[in-house]
Amino acid sequence: MTSHEDPVVLRAAGRELAVAGAPHPSPHRDRVNTWALWFGLFGGPLFWSLQELVNYSITAHFCFPQALPLTAPTFGGTWWVALVVDIAALIGALVAGVVAWHSWSLSKGEHHGSHGVLLDAAEGRTRFMASAGMLSSGLFALAIILSSFALFIVPACLYGA
Repeated sequence: MTSHEDPVVLRAAGRELAVAGAPHPSPHRDRVNTWALWFGLFGGPLFWSLQELVNYSITAHFCFPQALPLTAPTFGGTWWVALVVDIAALIGALVAGVVAWHSWSLSKGEHHGSHGVLLDAAEGRTRFMASAGMLSSGLFALAIILSSFALFIVPACLYGA
């Protein structure tokens, strides 16, 4: 039996990866749905991106139908559609934050000790992903709110420069 087939220790690039009988570094991973972790982590950025793409497309289409920009959109409800998209994106980012918070609370007892102990032991991946999701969702919800200010400050269609 060669060293790479040894069932006790798995090695990669000179580092010990796993020892038979050792506890898993993320023991509460089964308590949290994997899709919930990923949605919590990337939901906020996804909804912010959709908000930017949809609002830009709507405004560009109704304010720039031909070669020259218009002073007013060709569709009178452009502002309201953009507002609905902003509200939907904000709700989506907040839901992603709540999902991340729920995942975080489910993995609360994953490892005892402070964050420094978790970093040293390289444990608590489920909890880390959930806390990163809360941070990401919160920051992108703020970005959605700040992007929405443009609806109230800038006219729907600007004059061509």
